[in-house]
Amino acid sequence: MSFHRLALALGLAAMAATAGAQQAARKPYIVQLADAPVATYAGGVSGYAPTKPAPGTKLNVNATAAQAYIGYLDAQRSNALAQVAGAPVLHRYNVVFNGFSALLTPAEVQKLQATQGVVAVTADEPRSVDTSRTPAFLGLSAPGGLWSQLDAASRPVKGEDIIVGIVDTGIWPENLSYADKVDANGKPAATGTPAYGPPPAKWKGTCQTGQGFSSSHCNNKLIGARYFDASFKSSGNVLYPSDYVSPRDQDGHGDHTASTAAGNSDVNAIVNGISAGSISGMAPRARLAAYKVCWTFVAPAEPGGFKNSCFNGDSVKAIDTAVADGVDVINYSISGTRTNFLDPVEVAFLNASAAGVFVATSAGNSGPGNTVAHMSPWLTTVAASTHDRLYTATVTLGNGSKFTGPSQSQGLPAAPLVNAVAVAAAGAPVADAQRCFLNTLDPSRVAGKIVVCDRGSNARVEKSQEVKRAGGVGMILVNTPTGATDVADDAHFVPTVHLTSAAYTAVHDYAALAGATASIGVAAQTPGVVAPVMADFSSRGPNLANPNILKPDISAPGVAILAAYAYQPTSQAEHDAIAAGALVPPGAAAYLQGTSMASPHVAGIGALLKQLHPTWSPAAIKSAIMTTAGTIKLPSGAADPDRWGYGAGHVNPNGAAYPGLVYDADTPDYLRFLCGVGALAANSSTCVTYGSIPAYNLNLPSLTAEVLGKATLHRAVTNVGNATTTYVASASLPGYTVSVVPSSLTLAPGQTGQFDVKLARGSAAVGDWVFGNLVWTSGSTQVRSPLSAKGTLFSGPSIITDTRAAGGKSFTIGTGYDGTLKVLPAGLVPASVKTGTVAQDATTCFPFNVPAGALHARFALFDSDTSGAGQDDLDLEIYNGSTLVGSSGGPTANENVDLRQPAAGSYQACVIGYAPKNGVSTFKLSAWVVNPGDQGGNLRAAGPSKVFLGGTATVATSWSAAAGQRYLGVLQYKDGSNAAIGSSLVSIDTVAVGTTEAGSPAGRKALAAARR
Repeated sequence: MSFHRLALALGLAAMAATAGAQQAARKPYIVQLADAPVATYAGGVSGYAPTKPAPGTKLNVNATAAQAYIGYLDAQRSNALAQVAGAPVLHRYNVVFNGFSALLTPAEVQKLQATQGVVAVTADEPRSVDTSRTPAFLGLSAPGGLWSQLDAASRPVKGEDIIVGIVDTGIWPENLSYADKVDANGKPAATGTPAYGPPPAKWKGTCQTGQGFSSSHCNNKLIGARYFDASFKSSGNVLYPSDYVSPRDQDGHGDHTASTAAGNSDVNAIVNGISAGSISGMAPRARLAAYKVCWTFVAPAEPGGFKNSCFNGDSVKAIDTAVADGVDVINYSISGTRTNFLDPVEVAFLNASAAGVFVATSAGNSGPGNTVAHMSPWLTTVAASTHDRLYTATVTLGNGSKFTGPSQSQGLPAAPLVNAVAVAAAGAPVADAQRCFLNTLDPSRVAGKIVVCDRGSNARVEKSQEVKRAGGVGMILVNTPTGATDVADDAHFVPTVHLTSAAYTAVHDYAALAGATASIGVAAQTPGVVAPVMADFSSRGPNLANPNILKPDISAPGVAILAAYAYQPTSQAEHDAIAAGALVPPGAAAYLQGTSMASPHVAGIGALLKQLHPTWSPAAIKSAIMTTAGTIKLPSGAADPDRWGYGAGHVNPNGAAYPGLVYDADTPDYLRFLCGVGALAANSSTCVTYGSIPAYNLNLPSLTAEVLGKATLHRAVTNVGNATTTYVASASLPGYTVSVVPSSLTLAPGQTGQFDVKLARGSAAVGDWVFGNLVWTSGSTQVRSPLSAKGTLFSGPSIITDTRAAGGKSFTIGTGYDGTLKVLPAGLVPASVKTGTVAQDATTCFPFNVPAGALHARFALFDSDTSGAGQDDLDLEIYNGSTLVGSSGGPTANENVDLRQPAAGSYQACVIGYAPKNGVSTFKLSAWVVNPGDQGGNLRAAGPSKVFLGGTATVATSWSAAAGQRYLGVLQYKDGSNAAIGSSLVSIDTVAVGTTEAGSPAGRKALAAARR
């Protein structure tokens, strides 16, 4: 918007630089303490009764036992804070995370790491914010659909008295999606007859005041709203003048997710001033609570001059608060870790699930690559697919040629037709005018005409906005021959049809003729649309943290989703009037796409299931959703064979209501899993108490395993039906022999039965994942679980990380053969460091030589090694000659490219200035090349000499290196024939203070690209 650029001209960038310098000495960290938080405390501290809620009950933080235990946690936290007296505390956590966040110096971090009772000190990271048709498409509104079912109190299953918490960018309270009244026709209205009673008694939250937001903005539908910005403010970023220091949503993302999950039914959606029909949330009668953690801040080098970030410390506090407030469901459409089960946000959600809160998260928008985020098994991670709403209209040229494409046009009679480049404004760059950038067209030559605009670079709807500004009456949007191939029925500012590149030459050639005309027909729903189809941008598996946990779990509509949106002021004066409460514009609506849009569909469906089955655990709800999923399709209409895109399939809410059997799990199961994968130390009190299980034996509704010749997967199912029922198993997996023992289960209501799935690799190739199904059948009920396996000769950790200059670690490996094993260490190799400078949209490259036979090459950037100190956005591309062989494009400067067994050659490592702070960044590029002969004696390993088919063993490694450097090594595993069967990287970072994760999901960029 124009006032964004005006704000930059007023010098806010300089303010940001000053604020950043003030915080340079201290950085935000999240500190986790050893005691269990309130949600999971099961007793054990003398004098303090357990506070963990019983299965099927709600956590009550106001209970006497909970308040007493919070006092104990406060005292323990005070002891830890005494070690860093004077450190500014940002947040205190009690409910789903025990600890605090604070601004710490490196010395204070090291002191806390050595303090008894401190579990982890984690650098706080910023994360990015990763429906008119979908209720009908999902069958909710159909006769006999879930909305027409009744709960135990004879109420329609529409989310009645379920509370959905939205952790996002805030909310625009005037939007009728959140009205608690109806007009004379029964439609949501700002005033009229009450449609909701008081909030449920379990609600303990509040409505926080701030800019443009008072307690009166909450009502009996939107029952709570809060904001959390301590971590954001500690970063030194300056809030953009268009945002609001309050729960009010400036970005629109939070409104979109909130209304998709639980917005009112039958709300008229206004897009760009035009009615786009009625919208409804998945759980239209649920109550809503908004928790704002994402903030727009000044970023001069960013396109538009601003950027949005959501800091983990604020998110953890929001989750902690939401659970204490009494929410039943949380939607988190924000990017997250790909590799760290103990990331603070993931831990907060683990404990939220222990409190009975169902959590839906977005899988990420960095597809189609293997980049799935939120990989923890206690979450329901949602991928994005299409739905069947597609309106099309026909363009008829004056020469009689006709072209049909997506459109929401109400029709346009014949009008003069021109190419945008022919009516460019004086001085406008030709390429910009051709793509109809804002302020590039000449009103004196556009008025009354239909304009042909090329797709690319700017948002599609911005092109029609420019045509309207210049006085045009319609637009033909055409894909270029070398650009994007998809087409979309966006809500444009003027009647528009979007055509593929097949029409490019014909339309442009005719529009260039004198007297050219065109007309646009009325858009209509296209019959026979193939859906659901996976969106290209949706992040795929396998799970980078552990491939034996299937991710994503499920897919839901996430393409061209129509839902509520924040009002967008047209000037700073209008924004200021809203912030002061002098102006109250109604909310708007918009079409968005991303896994951010898919996740709230599942959150809302989770709310429906919680109403229908109030005692079900989050794991049971997740199981019901997964085991009743539908088929994902290819554009051809055939079934999509790639399960890494969608997990169990496409969400089917009506089927999930009565799944027959569920795979349940609780906190002890997840703790055993964490001990089994090595996330928690084997000798820790937790692992000694609960034991451990391999990841493939966690009781999930999906069965996924790397198979070392043979494997046995253990599961348990519970009958959630109302009658004793016999289920018979069938299973298939290409290239494997599969047996289920026992093959039938007869279970009374509420009874649990256990079984094993035994796999033996036959014709399946080693190293290839194959997909099948396990189905339990009883009459018309089918409980279908995805079954996935990869044959392997060896399994072990892909990477071992540590920050100690000297130390050692032991870990478990598995083998798929009988014979001998050699463990050969190579390294440690110190980083080769190059220093450079890169400007906005520029590239700086460095040459590196990789010799023949190299085991591994790694290239990396670190936030701490850039002049922006965490506020630079740099990307990294690696070339072998002229061939791109790897890239990394996260939202900060933490970038990492790994090349296993790289080809020999002359390489170029190129640093790209996507958005350096203040337009330019000085950086250090680290590179490592590990060769078989790099055995300097500072990395050692010992393992078994004899191994067995399907067996496990322990490997121990140790190292000794100098402090203040980053090192890389490789443990290579070979069989008796000296053939390499696997490897583990060893990454020792003695520069790091605290724990960080290199490379966050690049959802922001992918989502922006999806809009173009």
